[in-house]
This record gives sequence, structure tokens and C-alpha cells, in this order.
Amino acid sequence: MAEHVPSTKGTVGYTDTDLQDCSPEQLQALDPRRLAHTPSVAIAEAIARLDVEERRNVLRTLSTQQASDILSEMDPDASAEVVGAMREGRAVRILENLEPDDAADLVEELDSHDRDRLLDRLPSKTAQTVKELLSYDPDTAGGIMTPVVATIPAEGLVDEAIRLLRTLSSKLDTLYYLYVVDDEHRLQGVISMRQLLIASPDRKIRDIMKTDLQGVCTPDKDREAVARDMARYNLIALPVVDNGGRLLGIVTHDDVLDILEKEATEDLQILHGAGADETLNDSIFSSLFKRNPWLCVNLLTAFLAAGVVYFFRDSIERISFLAVIMPVIASLGGNTGAQTLAIVLRGLTLNEIRPQDIRRICLSESMKGLFNGLILGLLTGGCVYLFTKDLRLMLVVFLAVAVNMTLSGLIGALIPLSLKRFKWDPAQSSNIFLTAITDMVGLWLLLKLGAWLLL
Repeated sequence: MAEHVPSTKGTVGYTDTDLQDCSPEQLQALDPRRLAHTPSVAIAEAIARLDVEERRNVLRTLSTQQASDILSEMDPDASAEVVGAMREGRAVRILENLEPDDAADLVEELDSHDRDRLLDRLPSKTAQTVKELLSYDPDTAGGIMTPVVATIPAEGLVDEAIRLLRTLSSKLDTLYYLYVVDDEHRLQGVISMRQLLIASPDRKIRDIMKTDLQGVCTPDKDREAVARDMARYNLIALPVVDNGGRLLGIVTHDDVLDILEKEATEDLQILHGAGADETLNDSIFSSLFKRNPWLCVNLLTAFLAAGVVYFFRDSIERISFLAVIMPVIASLGGNTGAQTLAIVLRGLTLNEIRPQDIRRICLSESMKGLFNGLILGLLTGGCVYLFTKDLRLMLVVFLAVAVNMTLSGLIGALIPLSLKRFKWDPAQSSNIFLTAITDMVGLWLLLKLGAWLLL
């Protein structure tokens, strides 16, 4: 059957399905007229699976503006690979068309030679803006803000502000608020678009501006805290000011959505010992470098659990049914701890846990583990009795399940809370440590109780 090739008739853009079904060769042969009417994000997702030269072949058929829009939708490191391989003139024009924060993210991923080369060719004002953004830690408000902001003096009139917005509309992608500043660019207040439109044209800005500002942040504030503030105050953008109160830029809602997505995926990956920024497109050796250290830790903890089994090898030889039930005990304990771990990590991420809550949380999660353990212990012990008709063995299994699930609930809470206490990422490979501890505790309980009650 012939491969599906999107039609080139008309000027309607390609759909996501069209692009997903295309092979790399077909993507490079797409009609530029239809690509011009295709959403940039769809093209960015399609060409992400191509190598650098193939991406260039697609982008070179498009205008500089559309190529810039597509690159801004891609991961900065993938965009940097393409820009670094472009002719210098084309690369400079693309950087000029990017929003300053997007340009800074891309330039940061370039190797030092390409970075210096392209920054030298950029207009001095643009290059200076990008360098200022690069001076901030990428995980802070300064590292994600855009410095292009609509401002107006407090003595201006509403009619003047509306005329200003009409002038700026073609230059600014984000016109959510109008920020009021003094002669030294210190932030004085803010006006929403709604306030501006319903106010009388001859009223002064100072009479309608809101001075009780919420969510104002400094450039060194952590990006996760910025995201929480935006959600807390239900704002579309947050102003960023320096220590003197001068307006430096704004963090917009689309930046925060990117932060939340990135943090969620990073936490999920590091929870299981993968690299925080690892992707499916990373090289084998890059992934090996990020994963192998934690796999080595996992190997060590697995040997510790195996050591527990080895210590009770004589008991296992005499009561072979204990070996049959060991995976059940380990699984129930691991899942109990994982449930608690997920809930506590969520609370830490949303900043819902205060120091005075720690004792209550540990006690509560232990009790949840206990009650679940009593129920599951009865079910597991009952199943064991049906097979063995041995009341003592049923009691061993019941006690091992109940106690292990109680301790697993406590351990699932203590691991992330302890990591947080020591200023470490509470998600950092928590699942590896949790599995190791619950396996060792569960197996030790089962085998110790078996040796005590049965032998």
C-alpha cells in the first residue's frame, strides 16, 4: 500500500495527523504554501524527531518570522542545534524575531563559540537585553521573565494610555496589564485592560490604578514560587522588580504553564532515578551518565534486601512457603509507601505542609497504613490458610502485612520530609530509597516472625 502523502492543493494548512503520519523524507518535501498556514507548534512537534540537517531543510523553505515562531515552540537545546548550524545572517535574523526571553533561552544552549559569534552580530540593544537575561539563574523569575513591558506615567490620561496601547500592540505579544511607573521606572501601580476601557478618557491614570499590588517578585525568586503566586492571586502576569522597586519585566501565564509542565516531568523522572532534563532524544551515553549512578544505588539497596533473605536462609529451607509469600509482602509494603510518597510530594510542591504539620502527617499516614494493613492482612492470611491449613503461618502473614504496611506509610512520609529538611529535592530518587527500605523491613518482619512463631 502506498504511503500517505498530504495533498498540496489549496492553501489550507496541514493538520497534526498529516504531519504525524509523514516520514522524515515527506516532511522535507512538504508544500511551503501549506506550511505557511500550519500552526507553528504542530510543525515544531513534527520536526522534533528529525536530525539537525533535516530540520534546517524544512525551516529554510519558510519565512524568517515563521521559522522563529517554530523554534520558539521547540525545546531550547533542539532550537540551538538548528540555529548553530545555520548561516550566520539567517541565524541572527531569527534571534532578532524571537521574544527576548525565548532568544535568551536559545542562546544559553549554544556552545560558547556560536554564542559569542551571534551576540556580536545582533543589534547592540537586543544583544544587551539577551545578556542581561542570561545573567539570571534560569530557575528564577529573572531567568523566565520578558523585559518588554507596557508602561505609562501616573500623570498620564486614560485616552493617552489607550493610544499608547494601539502603538504597542504590534510590538508586544502580551498586553494583559498596563504598569504605572515613575520617572526612575519604579513600579507605582497597575491597570487591567478592563479598567482602562471602562474609565473616562479624561481621567488620570493615578486615579484608577491599583496600588495594592499582589504577586510582585524579585528576579532571584524561585520559579516554582512564582508559579504558586500566580495561581494564588489568579493573575495573568506578575511584575518583576529589583531591590529598588524598578520594574525589570514580567512573568506571563504561558511561562508559568511551561514551568509547571517542566517541574512535573522533572519530578516524575528524578523520583525514579532518571535525569531531570533527560529526553527520549538524548544519546545513549548521555542517558547512561544520568541513570547509571542511581542504578548503582539501587543495586546496593537490592543487595541489602538480599542480605536479609540470606540471613534467614535456614528458616526458608525449613519453611519453604515463606519464599512464596515474600513477593506479596514486598509488593504491599512498596505500594503503601508509594501512595503516601505521592501525597506528601504533592503537599510539598503546593507548599501546603508547614513544620508544625510534620508530626501529624507522620501519625496520620502510619494510621492509614495500619488500617489498610489490618484489612489486607486478614485477606492475605485467609488465602494462606486456605492453601496450608496452618493457623500459625496465617498469623505470621497477617502480622507481617499489618506491621509492614504501617511502617511503609510512615517511611513514605519521612523520606520526602527528611530530604526537604536537609534542603534537598524531596523527589530525588525517593522511590528507590522507599522500595529498598520497605523491602528490607517487610522481608525481615516476615522471616523474623516466621522463625519466632513457626520454628
